[in-house]
This record gives sequence, structure tokens and C-alpha cells, in this order.
Amino acid sequence: MSLKYYIEQSLKVVRLTSHSDLNKIQHLDVTLQADNENLIVIYGGSFNPPHKGHLNVLLSGLRPELGAAAVLILPSEDFHLRNKLASSHPDFFLSQSRRADLLAAIPNIPKDRVWVWSSTWYPLKPFMETVVQLTQADGFKVAFAHLVGPDNLKLDDPLDNYPYKLPRMLITNKARHVAEHFRDDGRPAMWKGFGEWSRYDNGKERDTVNEEKEVVLWTCNGVDDSYPKRKGYYLQFLRPDPTDINSTNLRRDLIQTHCLNEERLSRLSTKALVELFGEILGN
Repeated sequence: MSLKYYIEQSLKVVRLTSHSDLNKIQHLDVTLQADNENLIVIYGGSFNPPHKGHLNVLLSGLRPELGAAAVLILPSEDFHLRNKLASSHPDFFLSQSRRADLLAAIPNIPKDRVWVWSSTWYPLKPFMETVVQLTQADGFKVAFAHLVGPDNLKLDDPLDNYPYKLPRMLITNKARHVAEHFRDDGRPAMWKGFGEWSRYDNGKERDTVNEEKEVVLWTCNGVDDSYPKRKGYYLQFLRPDPTDINSTNLRRDLIQTHCLNEERLSRLSTKALVELFGEILGN
């Protein structure tokens, strides 16, 4: 059965039936597996603007080592972004709807497995609950996990992530490596409330020649009996991207180079924005 079908039905239940909501899933082509858990990864962020670091994190969620079914991109709401920009380049502002359209138009994001949330955050929780209920009724198991870069991980409260706490958290160091997240023996640092990490290689030998194969998936489980069961994932790239991208500096450089402000950004088409951000997206 197609994941797209259940997403459409769930969007209708939470009354998200606008063209913008439904258009974002038109290319989704994921078949749910009856014999395995179907993991949907939620990647939230400001994406103001989106850049190569974001893409590195996003594409990590589609690594075969993890085996996730799909990724949902969750752009932050406008009020959240306004607060974030209050002390740093407030004129470089793209609305949530503009960022959603922009993310949906980036060519190197695979539309068959990735879609963008274009509504407010409020319906997201009932939407996820509805997806789980509808798929479960038909014999499928679907779970959701947050995806974040290591700089957003709190070791003493690893599931704490805006806007909702989910029972699962996926960390990837593809875009940035944090040495403190790993112990001397190579295993990830312990998370509070979680057991020891186990290395999962998916039954395949690591290819030491092809960098794309140099990935280790670590997993750990919550130590209590809470339901749904808590789980942690850490995708460790042995050769992370050496470019440490700073969004604040990117906004500053774009403003200076292209004389941008909120009004000028609002007048640019989605296609023009993709072209403008082509270099920082790695196109």
C-alpha cells in the first residue's frame, strides 16, 4: 500500500486539504512494508535560507543503513523565525510558505521519498497520530523520529526537540562532527535514560574506498518501559563534510553581495530563489 494514500487521508482528517498541502506530496512514491517497521523521519529547521549543510543532514535520513521510508521537512513557523532573527539580520526573512515552496523545488531533494510540511505546526501531532492509526488498522507499522544535527542534541534530554517530543531521535554528523559525542572506544556518548549503544552494519562490509559507504549506524533503547518505546539512532559518517556552514554568515554574505532585504526577497519567484541559492546548496 502506498504511503501517499495514508498521508492524504490523514491530511483530510486534520483538515489540511489546500492545494499547497496536497501538492507537496504529489510525487511521493513509497510502498509500505507489511513485514517491517516503516520509519518516517521529521527534519525541522529554519531553512532561512536552505544550504548544503541542511541537505547533508536531510539526505542522511535516507541512508540505506537506516532504512527509513520517507522524510518530512518541517520549516519553522514565522513567529519562531522572527524571534531567531531579532538580533541577526532580521531583514533576511523568508516566510514559512516561501521556505516550504523553496524546499519543495530544490532539484537534489528526491521528491519520491521527501515531502514538505506547508501548514502551521499545530496539526502535526494529530496528523502523525492519524497516520499511525490508519496504517495500523491495515496491518502496517509506522513510527516517527526526529532528525537533527549533533549541535542540537542535548545528552541529558536527548528527545527534547521543538515543536514536539517524539519517542525517537536520529542524529547525523554528516554536516558537522562533535567530538564530545563519542567516547575513546569509538562508541557514541551515553544518553540520559538510554542504554548502551549497539553498532548496526546492516550485514554489509564497509567499503573503505567509496566514502559514501563509510557510515556506521548506532542504535540504543530507552531503559524504562514507557510506550511508545524510546529509541536513539546515531549515523556516524567517518568522513563528515569538512565545510562547517554558518547560517548567520551566509545571510550576511547574501545581503552584502545581492543587496537583499525582506521586500526584495518577497518579490523573487521560487525559481529565482533556487537559482540565487544555487551555490550554497551545492548545485
